[in-house]
Amino acid sequence: MTGLPPRRRGRPTKEEAAAREAVAQEQAKKDGEETAFLDEVLAQPIKRRNTKLQPDEDTLRTIGELGKLFCTQEEVAAVLGVCKKTFSTFLADNPEARQVWDDGLMHAKVSLRRKQLTLADKNAPAAIFLGKNYLGQKDESTTNMNISKPANEMTEDQLLEIAAQGARSKPVAKEKLN
Repeated sequence: MTGLPPRRRGRPTKEEAAAREAVAQEQAKKDGEETAFLDEVLAQPIKRRNTKLQPDEDTLRTIGELGKLFCTQEEVAAVLGVCKKTFSTFLADNPEARQVWDDGLMHAKVSLRRKQLTLADKNAPAAIFLGKNYLGQKDESTTNMNISKPANEMTEDQLLEIAAQGARSKPVAKEKLN
């Protein structure tokens, strides 16, 4: 969403709230126009075509809109009234149709990423997940062992258990023995 004032802590001012509401309404109107076409296509009964798919404007738009929803090729083929193999062949034979399909999938990915990042503002686990997957962050744990007995007063089993706990808590570099 462009044209919004930067976020700040605390309650938004009336102007900020109004600007955000205007942008949200504009986005909802745009989304409504985009989905109206798809709603119309999906409202029609699905019937098998007697002819091959043609790269006309309605077919390409349907392919693009369904791609934006992460529909599978099988689902798109069903909506278009053809089998999956026919749809796959259509994409292979028509570079324009393939481009529309790929663009729809990329739009879906960008939309999903934007929603994930918005969710990360309010949801700590989502932020952690995104940090681990996209920023290479990881959880690191350290173990401190406080032992109150001197080693010469411990049994061999106790010493072996302490050594095993230490080996589990941090990786030890293996040295070559000559």
